Amino acid sequence: MILYIIYNADLLDVPGNEENEDSAGFVDDVALVAIGADFEDTTNRLGRMMSKEDGGLQWSREHNSRFEVNKSAVLHATRRTQPDPANDRKRIPLDRPPLMIQGQQVKEVANFKYLGVQIDSQLRWKEQAQRATANATKWLLQFRRLTRPSTGVSSKLMRQLYISVALPKIMYGADVWYSPPSKPVGYTKNTGSVGVLKSLQKLQRIATLAITGGLRSTPTDLLDAHAGILPIELAMKKMCHRAAVRLLSLPKNHPLYRMLGEARARPPTSHPSPIDDMLQIFRLRRKTIEMISPRTDDPYALARFRTKIEESRGLSIEEEKRDEPDYKIFTDGSDHDGGVGAGAVMYKKGSPAQISQLKAYLGSLKEHDSYEAEVVGGILAMWMIANTADAFRKTVIVYSDNQPFIKTVTNPKAVPGQYLLKHLNKAANELRAKLEIKWISGHSEVRGNERADKLAKEAAEGRASRRDDLPPILRGTLLISASSKNREHLAHLRRKWGRSWQDSPRRRRLERIDDTFPFDGYRKRQDKLSRAHASHLLQVRSGHLPLNVYLHRIKKSETKKCQACAIEPGDDTPDETVSHFLNDCDAYTPQRQSLIRAVGSADLRIKDIMLKTEHMKALAKYITRTKRFEQER
Repeated sequence: MILYIIYNADLLDVPGNEENEDSAGFVDDVALVAIGADFEDTTNRLGRMMSKEDGGLQWSREHNSRFEVNKSAVLHATRRTQPDPANDRKRIPLDRPPLMIQGQQVKEVANFKYLGVQIDSQLRWKEQAQRATANATKWLLQFRRLTRPSTGVSSKLMRQLYISVALPKIMYGADVWYSPPSKPVGYTKNTGSVGVLKSLQKLQRIATLAITGGLRSTPTDLLDAHAGILPIELAMKKMCHRAAVRLLSLPKNHPLYRMLGEARARPPTSHPSPIDDMLQIFRLRRKTIEMISPRTDDPYALARFRTKIEESRGLSIEEEKRDEPDYKIFTDGSDHDGGVGAGAVMYKKGSPAQISQLKAYLGSLKEHDSYEAEVVGGILAMWMIANTADAFRKTVIVYSDNQPFIKTVTNPKAVPGQYLLKHLNKAANELRAKLEIKWISGHSEVRGNERADKLAKEAAEGRASRRDDLPPILRGTLLISASSKNREHLAHLRRKWGRSWQDSPRRRRLERIDDTFPFDGYRKRQDKLSRAHASHLLQVRSGHLPLNVYLHRIKKSETKKCQACAIEPGDDTPDETVSHFLNDCDAYTPQRQSLIRAVGSADLRIKDIMLKTEHMKALAKYITRTKRFEQER
């Protein structure tokens, strides 16, 4: 990859006018872009970029990489049209002059694929959306072949396969071609990718049926909840939001940084780009997200301090008891009561009382997280050491109960909180003390650790140290954490999902069985069951199952009465409901006795049975032994 970048560098420098010419390249895929008032202008620009001195053709000769003109293509992009000379009421596309290179005409296309995304001449992305849904449909049909309602791959593995493989395939490049439906002020209908969303909803339904083993008539919202998968409209919003946050965290030397700056400063009045849509929909235009840069320092550079993580909680506590440095500092970070704070407390050898403490308030939990707070705790520790005159060339151990922080502090990577980690790393390397950062198990009644935890909680409540006592980096407002912004948006989507479930006609019935939407506890217990058992229980929970009350409702049975009961002459035949099938039907008395012994109660209630994995298994075995669900297959 690095060699390709070097090899193609001169070709990407072919454009000469930054305002009207550009280039894009990835490995051996290169595109030249020209912007002009009309197609005559853009075509001439493309021709000059190829034929001028130090242009594309010269690069081709010098690098022994000849262009095949018949394999190249030109796309003229505009939404403008012109009157049709033959019909006053009709408009036709603008005239497009041919692009000639080395005496050959470059083929004109209405759309072409670049890096897996289909670009069309009007930049409406309809072709890409259609191809994305078509490819996803093919893949999901193969996905569905891995299982049937009662056989095949388990629900847990099917869910993992969908989330890790299918969804990324569906969402590839969606931050470019998909615009989350929204209703701007003054509009009566939703704008955005409304039609695409309907297709995607059908695709996810194929997946959730395969995951849960439900009958084809099972409602979509119920399938999503029991599969543990966000409704597709919310999943697409989540993906677009993450893409927007990632763009806003780009470093200044990134090619898109300037474009983002212009989009934030001057929103377009017409033809908004995908970036403009995302900034508007997610209200990120005025947000100051932290900058995350690619790692460019030497990964093998040795830090001037050491880190250590013991193998077990007990060893870390014993190690702390044996340590005898000149100074011990305990740090902690906490999110508490909607706020995030960090604390650090310092002890000197031979003195049981603390000699110094600091507390820093980072801000709201919506914009910061406890990992950032752990890093800030380390920054407070470095500030304490730097401002302790007697610490010069002395041994100092800093204790933290956060292992990820300790693992990354020596070589800060491109992760959220990077700027704080870099500041901490620099401060630690500049100390004139023998420094070691160690892991200490949290909540283990270690005096210093408990004290740091208390200070962090106080800081999270807003009770921080005086501003002038804190390190300069902590005296102002910290940048918004990218991970916190994504986490908060996901929480918002989950709340929205919960509100939509409250409006669902299925909610009231299902709450009689389980009121813990979105049924995470049930799904964890269900994961321990076989696919056949899990499928049967989902059918019982949903009410979409092969019993006559339901089959009669969907016109698959002539009666809703139980056909297995031995009824005395003159008695009314009971309806074949779930309750009747479970508690009353005489045909299944022997199987029911086994279920009663397993559950430990003669009062068989679905809600109670669903609370324990063993009871769920017993109910599934009861269904299997009766063979009632198999009769209608």
